[in-house]
Amino acid sequence: MLPLFTTKKTENHNSEQPHILFLGDSITADGQYIRLAGEWLKQHRPNSGVRLTARGVPSETASGLSEAAHPFPRPCIHERLTRELAEASPDVVVACYGMNDGIYHPYSAERFTAYQDGMRRLSTQIHEAGASVVLLTPPPFDALSMNGPLLPAEADDFSYLAPYRDYDRVLEHYADWLLSGGCPADQVIDLRTPLLQHIRQERLLNAAYRYGDGIHPDASGHGVIANTLLQELFGTEP
Repeated sequence: MLPLFTTKKTENHNSEQPHILFLGDSITADGQYIRLAGEWLKQHRPNSGVRLTARGVPSETASGLSEAAHPFPRPCIHERLTRELAEASPDVVVACYGMNDGIYHPYSAERFTAYQDGMRRLSTQIHEAGASVVLLTPPPFDALSMNGPLLPAEADDFSYLAPYRDYDRVLEHYADWLLSGGCPADQVIDLRTPLLQHIRQERLLNAAYRYGDGIHPDASGHGVIANTLLQELFGTEP
């Protein structure tokens, strides 16, 4: 558990109200898991003074990569990170990247290196701004929830609308690297494991269960993320 209330502050930080900035792609931009965590803290820890700020951007990556079939070049966190850190002056930054960074293709060492480099740069710049770094493993890709086509590895091209059918294996590789300590961070939180457990449990109860659209979690998936963050960041048992 990250000691949020004893995190080293810079002179610009307000020690009375620890500020957590959330960065990420469309899963973070949706904001559900951040709202749920904030509501729990407001109800059960009303005197904590913790502020949660959601600053996710749909389609964003840490790697700077984009698939050819995407309707526009994917934005990259490094295009806005300096501005976000200056405006928010956070004590802690929670960042969740990876889902878009493999650009829905089979695994490649080149794409993985771009992800590693992007995440290391992200962590370094956050630390240089005086904030603690919490990295979240990318949530799983659930092929059974996809509406569109799922392509074999030998297909000509891939995108979020027509992804590699075993794309979750790529995300597993990215998550394992984060959990191994390959990226400098004060804490790494595993979202993948509890979400996979949740999907399995839901399908035991209802074989037709859909985990959102396979990329973006449904409301119950956001609940799992919120509970995991509350447990890992605050030591709670929601």
